[in-house]
Amino acid sequence: MSDVMKTMSFERILEITLKDYYTKEKIFGVEEKDFYRDIDNSIEMNFCGEYLRFPVGPAAGPHTQLTQNFLAAYLTGSRYFEPKTVQIVDGKQMQEMIARPCIDAKNVGYNVEWSTELTVEEAKEEYIKASVLMQVMGIELGLSDVKDFILNISVGYDLKGIQSKKISDFIDDLKDAKNTEVFKECVEVLKKNINNFKRFKLEDIDKITSKITNIVTLSTMHGCKPSEILDIATHLITNKKINTLLKCNSTLLGYDAVREILDNLGYNDIELKREDFEHDLQFDMAKEIIAKLLKTGEDNNVVFGVKLTNTLPVVNTRKVMPGEAMYMSGKPLYPIAINVAKKIANEFKDITISMSGGIDKNNVLDVFNSGIAPITIATLYLQPKGYINNNAVLNEMKKASQAPKGLVLEALSVLADKAKVDVNYKNKGNGKVLEDKLETFDCLKSCGICVDVCPNRANMRVVVEGLAANYQIAHVENMCNECGNCQMFCPKGGRPYLKKTTIYQNLEEYKSSKNTGLLRVGEDSFLLREDGKEYIYTANSKEDKSKLELTAETIIRDYPYYMNNIEILSGEELKNYV
Repeated sequence: MSDVMKTMSFERILEITLKDYYTKEKIFGVEEKDFYRDIDNSIEMNFCGEYLRFPVGPAAGPHTQLTQNFLAAYLTGSRYFEPKTVQIVDGKQMQEMIARPCIDAKNVGYNVEWSTELTVEEAKEEYIKASVLMQVMGIELGLSDVKDFILNISVGYDLKGIQSKKISDFIDDLKDAKNTEVFKECVEVLKKNINNFKRFKLEDIDKITSKITNIVTLSTMHGCKPSEILDIATHLITNKKINTLLKCNSTLLGYDAVREILDNLGYNDIELKREDFEHDLQFDMAKEIIAKLLKTGEDNNVVFGVKLTNTLPVVNTRKVMPGEAMYMSGKPLYPIAINVAKKIANEFKDITISMSGGIDKNNVLDVFNSGIAPITIATLYLQPKGYINNNAVLNEMKKASQAPKGLVLEALSVLADKAKVDVNYKNKGNGKVLEDKLETFDCLKSCGICVDVCPNRANMRVVVEGLAANYQIAHVENMCNECGNCQMFCPKGGRPYLKKTTIYQNLEEYKSSKNTGLLRVGEDSFLLREDGKEYIYTANSKEDKSKLELTAETIIRDYPYYMNNIEILSGEELKNYV
């Protein structure tokens, strides 16, 4: 099933990366023209003892689960990454708890997902593979000859879970991965494939650091007891000796203040529950916790700071996603988050503040100049242009000419007040969910929105000669978890992950789906399915070819590395299709 998140081996990801780039001038759908190559050191900073070239990147969420997510973001200028939160409940158990679709980012961002769908072990492996691959491709593409990015891991949600061996080992292995099997495998794969590189050399392998992170963000559930929050953060600082950021909830601003901000900006349709605010951490108690943790961090010679803010719990009135509640991000979260920042900064004038919440090109420079860094983004990357939106964000940040040296309280106060009335964050409506009129082929002459908004890179553009559109959309089954975001932006209201030509890796995937698509069963042979009809097709075996046959032949010719496994069918299985 494509609603189950799947990982790929480092060798397979490396093969796709290099062949995509050297044969198609793109990597996982990000075209070379959109790589962020304006490399300079003007806004570089040292954060928690690590070098950071650009203090911006994806927030913990859908863009920071799989290795290819990290790489696509890196190519477009991201250098600060918050891998998605891990907790003791993971894997299949978590997948069953997350309903589909789980993302609705049409204008306001909404979701019903939380921690990673992977197992803790799989998540650890993905974060290690991502760190290695970004270091390698930085050199290969001429983006950086040194590790110029930071991974800030995230853990939750209670003390018992975080103290468990599963989460404790996760943290330790990411502090230094040199003894992990996956790091050793990455090194061996690089040695084996060294001749496939043009700039990355054998001696560069020794430059790759196994120290994946020295920073953790603590994420807690809404309603978590203050004593529990304090105990967890104290454990991370004193026992793990790791730099720690506490993710604070947007409810710290209080129900009345949040309601007023939303109403003044026209978000009367967003329904809040007062009890969500009353049961959550109150600001007076947050001040006590932060004061104690600042002292604990100082005593243990590690950085303690805050991450602002978590998403805001709201009532699910849109009913695009299942359930009674959902979590809000995006534009309306910005004025809330920046005002939480103002409150905390006024109490702790030299505290480290990192921020997420409605960041875009209109506000990022002001936020950066107020002393808040690093900055992370989620909703903007889920909207048209996807990761490429980071180019405009970075161009704005570079106008600062240097990274902030600390909080600028006056600038932050002015910015927080301005945000409450800023026209850029007024409600423009989410629009209707359109009636499904999406076709499998030639849906629009030149669209491709579903490629850019997919966090997992599961949709791809394929130029097929003989068909009307500039390119067809192909869907890679094992890179999709059916988050539903592509449907939100489809101009024809369809679900590309169910309608578009699907590339299957094995018979199990094929049988678990009803999509039009292809499974490679021989060097030039496919098992094809269209409109319920299934048959074996051999490339170039006839002149009068269907649209599916033309597309399948193009994929095997131009993108064989996306389906390099050949599924051998038994004689009994072949009888069903011949």
